[in-house]
Amino acid sequence: MKIRNTPQLAYLTGLWKGRRISKGIGIRGSGEIREIFLKECMETLKIPPEKMQFGEDEVFFYHSVYRKYFEETCKEQVDLFRKRNDYSASYLAGMFDSCGGIEKDTPYLAHASYQDQMLLELLGFQTRFKKGKLVILTPRKFIVFVKDFLKHSDIKKKSALIWSGNERDPR
Repeated sequence: MKIRNTPQLAYLTGLWKGRRISKGIGIRGSGEIREIFLKECMETLKIPPEKMQFGEDEVFFYHSVYRKYFEETCKEQVDLFRKRNDYSASYLAGMFDSCGGIEKDTPYLAHASYQDQMLLELLGFQTRFKKGKLVILTPRKFIVFVKDFLKHSDIKKKSALIWSGNERDPR
């Protein structure tokens, strides 16, 4: 079975990368993030609802081909998503929805690696690790890049408040 990358699959891979669990292909987290993952799996991967399994705060399914695809994509993310396009924007939006946040008008990724930092730097975003978080030092540029692909409601609301575009940037 050959899997072809799409922006929707890139988003799902980024979402999985940020909150993955050891069982099958799944994530751990709040109700809304699990709901987003479940919806994306059923729409993008065409996984039937009866194949989905639920834990206390997790949702997952078993599929060896997709598991291998997700692992390989995360391992080769710098090569696959180094160009500024819908694929890389979707992947970063998935990561941002799963383990990102906004603190003092500055977006960050909580569970980021040096490989994630390299990818963001290749895409033109300045980053730095602070207190275990990968802080994105070019917030407006980053939010403009990923905003059309974000699905988590809290993140969308906070990112809309960073700058509406009418006020001056004090930096």
